[in-house]
Amino acid sequence: MFVMRHRRTLLPLVTAIALVTAVLPSLAQPVAAATSDYLANCAVNVRSGPKIGSSVRATIARGTKVTASATVTGGSYSADCGGWVSGSTWLKIVAINGKSVSSLYGVSAVYAAKALFRKAPVTLTDFLSNCAVNLRRSATTSAKVKSVIPKNTVVTASATVTGGSWKANCGTTVKGSSWLKIVAVNGKSVSSLYGVSAVYAAKGLFRSMSSNGYIEGIDVSNWQGRIDWAKVRGAGKRFVIAKASEGIGYEDASYDRNKSGALAEGIAFGAYHFARPENDPIKEADWFVKVAGYQRGMLIPTLDLERTGGRGPKGLTNWTKAWLNRVYERLGVRAMIYTSPSFWRENLDNTAWFANNGYAVLWVAHWKTTSPSVPASNWGGRSWTFWQYSSTGSVPGISGNVDLDRYRYTSLAPVTYCAAALAAIALARLGEIGGPGAPARVGEVGAAWSAHCRGGAQLAPPEAAVRPRTSRGHPPTAAR
Repeated sequence: MFVMRHRRTLLPLVTAIALVTAVLPSLAQPVAAATSDYLANCAVNVRSGPKIGSSVRATIARGTKVTASATVTGGSYSADCGGWVSGSTWLKIVAINGKSVSSLYGVSAVYAAKALFRKAPVTLTDFLSNCAVNLRRSATTSAKVKSVIPKNTVVTASATVTGGSWKANCGTTVKGSSWLKIVAVNGKSVSSLYGVSAVYAAKGLFRSMSSNGYIEGIDVSNWQGRIDWAKVRGAGKRFVIAKASEGIGYEDASYDRNKSGALAEGIAFGAYHFARPENDPIKEADWFVKVAGYQRGMLIPTLDLERTGGRGPKGLTNWTKAWLNRVYERLGVRAMIYTSPSFWRENLDNTAWFANNGYAVLWVAHWKTTSPSVPASNWGGRSWTFWQYSSTGSVPGISGNVDLDRYRYTSLAPVTYCAAALAAIALARLGEIGGPGAPARVGEVGAAWSAHCRGGAQLAPPEAAVRPRTSRGHPPTAAR
C-alpha cells in the first residue's frame, strides 16, 4: 500500500533574527509548571535568562522542538519572525530536540521569547498498567480518585508532568513524582468516561507499550510477489490485509493466492479496496464485494483512501459515505477506513462524522514515529485501531519491502467479519443505529445473517441490511 510517500519536509531555516528593543528588567515570574512542547517559527536565540541582555547560549533553527517547564514574565522583546511580534513572555526551556539543556549547555534551563514559537502537536503515547492503578483528577495523591483501572489496562498519555510525590507497591516498591496525563483508557476518551479532559496516574505504575503489547501484521498486494506464508507466520505476523481491488474492473493479481495462503497458515485475513473517487462509488463498492469474496472469519473490509479523484472535501466525504453505505448494504458490516493523518485533514476537512456514525475502526498510516497522529479529534476519542507504522519492513517469506502494521488490542474478534455484523444487528434491534424502523427491518435479515455467520447455508448479501444514519435519520448519501 502506498500513502503520501511525498512527505512534507521542514521549511528552510531562517538564518537570522533581530531582537531589538528596550529591556524592562524584571524578575522571572513562573506561570505554569507542567512541561509543554513548542516548535520554533524561525531561527531563535536561547539565552541564559529571560531578557535580551542575557548571554546567548545557542541559536536554534526553525522547526526545532523545545520542551518548556514554564512560561515566565521577563524583559520586553520585539522581532521579525515571518511577521513582527513582540511581548515580555519567555519560555523556560529544559530540553531541545529531546536532549536536556543541562547535557547541552551545563545549566538547568535556558530562555527564549515565547512569541517566536508555536505549540507542537500533542504526541500520544500508550502505556500498560502493571497493577491496579488509581486515576486521579490531578497529579497528586490527595486528588479525587475518578476510577481504579485493573492490571494490563491500556492508557493513552498526552504528557508526563511533575506533581506530588507518591510511593506504591506494584509488584515491587516504586516511588517518584512523575505522573502521566491520561486522555484515553482502552481507546475511549477520558472525557466520555469521566467527564473531564484528563486524569492523572503515577507513571511508575506503568510500562511503555512496546510492539509486544500489540498484535503484529502486514498489508500486501501484487507488489510483494509470491509469499511464503508459513515463514510469515513463523515471523510472528498474525494478520494480513491484502489488496483485492482498485477502482472498477481491476482485481489484484495476487489476491486469491494471498487469501488462500494466509488462511491456510492460520493468519487472520482481510481485504482492502483502493479507492478511485473519480468513479461512481456504488459501482466501486459492488466491484470490491464481488472480488473480495467475503466469508466468516475474515477481518472486516477496508476502504483505502489516498486519492481525491478531483473532488473537494464535501464531494469526497459524500463519495466515501456512499461507498461505505453500499458495502454495509451488501455485507452487513461497517468497513474500516485507511488513511494518513495529512490526507484526512487536508482533503476531508478533518471530519469526525464517520467516527461518530458507526465507523469506529481507523487504520492510520503514519511512519517514522513512536506514536501515530490520529485525525478527526482522535477519531472521535477512539484513537486508532490499526496502525501502519512502516512502509519499508522486512519479513521472512517476502522479497523486498513490505508494509508493517499493528493492531491496538489483544483480540481480533471485534474486527472479524460476522462477529461485527452480528453486533450491528444486535444494536439495531435495540434501536441504537439504523434510523427510524431499523429494529423492524433488521428482524427480516437478522435470522438469516445469524445462520450465515454461524456456519449455516450461504446467504446472498441482503440489500435491505440496516443502514447507518445521520442525525436526521437518513442514509449517509442523503447527508451533508
